[in-house]
Formats: sequence, C-alpha cells, structure tokens
Amino acid sequence: MHITSSTGSSTPLQRADFRLPLAFVAFAAVYMALDAGGLRGPWMASLKIVPIAILALLALRDLRGPTRTLTLAALSFSALGDVLLALEFHNHFVFGLGAFLLAQLTYAGNFLRRADFRNQRTLLRALPVLAAALLLAQLLLPAAGELAPAVLVYLLAIVAMALSAAAHRGDSALLFAGAVTFMASDTLIALNKFIAPLPLAGTAIMLTYYGAQMALLYGIGRARA
Repeated sequence: MHITSSTGSSTPLQRADFRLPLAFVAFAAVYMALDAGGLRGPWMASLKIVPIAILALLALRDLRGPTRTLTLAALSFSALGDVLLALEFHNHFVFGLGAFLLAQLTYAGNFLRRADFRNQRTLLRALPVLAAALLLAQLLLPAAGELAPAVLVYLLAIVAMALSAAAHRGDSALLFAGAVTFMASDTLIALNKFIAPLPLAGTAIMLTYYGAQMALLYGIGRARA
C-alpha cells in the first residue's frame, strides 16, 4: 500500500518493512499444510484466521479514515466466516455464508465510494464478471437445493463487490485482481460442495482466498494513493 501521511512521510510499508507480510505468508502456509494433512478442531479454526488478523494489523497501520474502518470491518466479517465454516455444527455453512455476505457487502460499500462506472475500462472489466456470474448461477442454483436462495443472494453480493472493484478510480488493477480471485475461491467452494469433490480443494480454496484478501488490501491502498 502506497499511503502517505499528511506530512508527506512514508509509512513503514513504503520503507520496505516486510515483517507483517512475511508473517502472513508463513502462517497461511502453515495452516494450508496442516489442513492438507487432515488436521481439524477448534485450534485449527483459530490458526485459520491468523493471516486475516495480520492483514487487519496492516490495514490498521497503513490505511486511514473510512477506508480503514470499512476494510477492518470486512476483514472481521471474513474472519468470523472462516471460523464458522471451520467448526462443525448444524447449519454452520449457512452461518459462514452469512458472515462472508456481510464481508462482501462491506467491501462493495468501501469500493463504491470511489467508483466510476462511466468509462470503457469498467465496462471491459465488468463484462467477464457478469458472464461468469450468469454461468455460475445456471450451474450452481439447480444443484444447491434448499440452499439455492442463500447461494443466489451471496452470488449477487460478491458480483457487486467485484463490479465495484472494477469501477474503482485510480490504479485499481490489483484491487480488481483481488476481487476476481475472491470470486474464484468462492467458486471452488461451491463446485466442491454442490457439484463434485475437487482434488486438493482445500488447498486451492485457501490459496486463492488468502491471496485475494491480501490483493484487496494492497489494492485499495494503491488505488487511493
């Protein structure tokens, strides 16, 4: 994130302070390795959200104003969703989906504050997102059964997030890449749950998820520099 204070001085991240990003990568790798090894339990749910907590520390340190508040809220809803999806209890998937729904709506509200839908770049970004969403709806909704309404609402929310990222003014390429990667991660979850088990699904889901969250964080900082 290239955020500069009102006095013109650089943030620690601009001064090549990579300790928190390296910690993010390390904890994400440890979680994915243990998860791939079949380890489960409440302590794994706690480990799962450590990388998101590190991103929250980065947001707290390097963002300012409503951008920081909304980013922290989106990360908090995401962490809640991570925990709910990781724990086994009745309807845990629905509760986890609800938490991530709030995360997507918060991200969308954050990005819409600097959105411009009246340009060719936004249109070129939006068309593939809409095409992918229509294809996913046709594929997933018939297979989701009684969860189809919840899946539809969530799909609309993540598409809104991606479109708002697509329309963000400034240098928003990384932000848009993060939004698309988030869509890809959730698509893997849906395909694995409703269509057919995917090989190495857990690793692929978490790799794209953690990558998306980091790209969104750095992307919002770069776009608003």
